[in-house]
Amino acid sequence: MKKLFFLLFFILYTMNFSQKFEYFDYIEKAENLYHQKKYESSGKYFDKAYEIMNEKIIQKDLYNAACTWSMAGNLNKSFFYLNHIIENKMLQGWDDPVEFYKNLDNDSDLNNLKKDARWNTFMDTAYNNQQSYLKNINNPIAEKIKLIGEKDQEIRLRLDSIRKRDGLNTSDEKELMKQIEKQDSINILEVEKIINDYGWLGPHKIGYKNNQYLFLVIQHADLGIQKKYLPVLRQAVEDKQALPKDLAYLQDRIKRKEGLPQIYGTQVYIDKEASKYFLYPAIDIANIDQRRALVGLEPLSGYLKNSFNIKWDINEYLDKAPDLEKKLLKK
Repeated sequence: MKKLFFLLFFILYTMNFSQKFEYFDYIEKAENLYHQKKYESSGKYFDKAYEIMNEKIIQKDLYNAACTWSMAGNLNKSFFYLNHIIENKMLQGWDDPVEFYKNLDNDSDLNNLKKDARWNTFMDTAYNNQQSYLKNINNPIAEKIKLIGEKDQEIRLRLDSIRKRDGLNTSDEKELMKQIEKQDSINILEVEKIINDYGWLGPHKIGYKNNQYLFLVIQHADLGIQKKYLPVLRQAVEDKQALPKDLAYLQDRIKRKEGLPQIYGTQVYIDKEASKYFLYPAIDIANIDQRRALVGLEPLSGYLKNSFNIKWDINEYLDKAPDLEKKLLKK
């Protein structure tokens, strides 16, 4: 079992939201049972998760379901899930064909499949997809975007280090924020020129990491630039040239800057006096994990814990929500 990377348009399809949303619960149970080597039980929970999402789940979960069923000895089910990936019947995420092929080739969980007559044909397809992907990447532009993206991330990693070391609202943080603002203004000029010249470049043209860099520079720009490129990014997602989760992040960032409640829970509020992070107010908080799953985001509790060390408690949030809404939202 591998944790395939998938870093972050609103997809509409039939789902009964009146029922308790159990997708993430099923995935968690499936992964726990896998680690206990209870493969058949694990696979059944992956099946339940798959049924809830009407096939539209991310590659990581499809792949892990295939590994589990391979270990359980059910090769038909394992190929069923792998074929969803190879035929691109999944929610678009971090679906790098090079990573996928390497995992197929090296993952011992799939050894049972390698004895099956279908395996060689499947691997040939995966290999051809990898080669086609590598061949189509626009290397000169990809390299240019890579350099811009590295500048964007390097300075923010320094900010993260300062906050972890010294806390929030320090003099070092304030000084670095000025440098970030200057770097962002340079980055957006370069990215706007690239988009004007080439349109929105998808992961199969410049690579997944560079596609993320393209989005991040827009995400870190001012509100006017963000609103300008929101319809561009929405169309790019519809054309499979950008990831649905990136659109979710941009929508939430714009909502926050406009003083409106967010949709997907990607944004936090930094209380500098208390030196704490809080979830920025969101609509319909009880159903937020459904919306996150629809765009390929992890459950809110995991996101807040991993990114901001916030222990998610919906009751605590609801207690604080009136004060936060009064402070942060427009009337």
